[in-house]
Amino acid sequence: MDFIKHYAALVESELELLDFPLKPTTLYEPQRYILSGSGKRIRPILALMGCGLCGKEIRKAIPAALAVELVHNFTLIHDDIMDQADVRRGNPTVHRRWDGSTAILSGDGLFVQALLQLQRLDPEIDYKRANKIFLDGINRVCEGQALDMEFENRMDVTTGEYLEMIGGKTAALLSVSLQLGGMAAKASDEQLEYLKQFGESLGLAFQIQDDLMDVTADPEKFGKKQGGDISEGKKTFLMVQTLGFCDPDEREWLTGCLKNRPLQSEAVQNVLALYEKYDVIESAESLSHDYYEKAIHSLNLFGDSNYKQDLQQLINYLKRRDS
Repeated sequence: MDFIKHYAALVESELELLDFPLKPTTLYEPQRYILSGSGKRIRPILALMGCGLCGKEIRKAIPAALAVELVHNFTLIHDDIMDQADVRRGNPTVHRRWDGSTAILSGDGLFVQALLQLQRLDPEIDYKRANKIFLDGINRVCEGQALDMEFENRMDVTTGEYLEMIGGKTAALLSVSLQLGGMAAKASDEQLEYLKQFGESLGLAFQIQDDLMDVTADPEKFGKKQGGDISEGKKTFLMVQTLGFCDPDEREWLTGCLKNRPLQSEAVQNVLALYEKYDVIESAESLSHDYYEKAIHSLNLFGDSNYKQDLQQLINYLKRRDS
């Protein structure tokens, strides 16, 4: 999508201008390394578009855009350590290329750099409020991650708890990005609330769709094998729904598999059969669609503009994505 490339190019050029010191290299080199990865830059793009949607020139939101991208990469470094992941965006993770201690410190440093970016916002903007939006959002990300970790060994996770978890882990930072863009545009309280709702609905739709694509997408396009989340025993929307629907014998078998992950290929296929039996794939499609519709409703509360059209295109693109 050409308009996404346009926004992404602006973000990339601003990231390249970040003036990280050369020393100590063990702090700043890993930061440059992860920021140079081929990320989609969706969060900073949303900050820019949120600003434009509220009627101001998008460059006013550059500090906000950089802040959310820096803090997003901070979470990625720490997530990779917790997951003991070896690869991120096709490259070795920071803790694998260096070591765990270096990765933790570099991530912490990115969080500080993000806060420093917020101080570059227009002095006329309510910095205290912008800072609170930012920090409250990051706290929700941490809460979502904590819930995700708790769910690993729980077999009684409800759909409501799952939505709370992804509302923090995935949706919160999208919502923050849009709100900070609105703050840069000196948006009204009403506009900020619409941006918040838009980001939350978009994030929930996106994550449920991501869960769905684990079992429906072309593995080559999606970048991982079918049923990878099942093999790892993740409490996705599909798994939570299935645990709630299956009969006692099926539940005993399924919980036994989840306690002894990773699941082998035969077990993965049996879980997929349970997904089909209880129509949880259709349920996920329906719920993701509903949240995309809620996002569209929030977006339609804004006046017509090129930025509104671009966000409408972005939603349509995300709804049709296959990777």
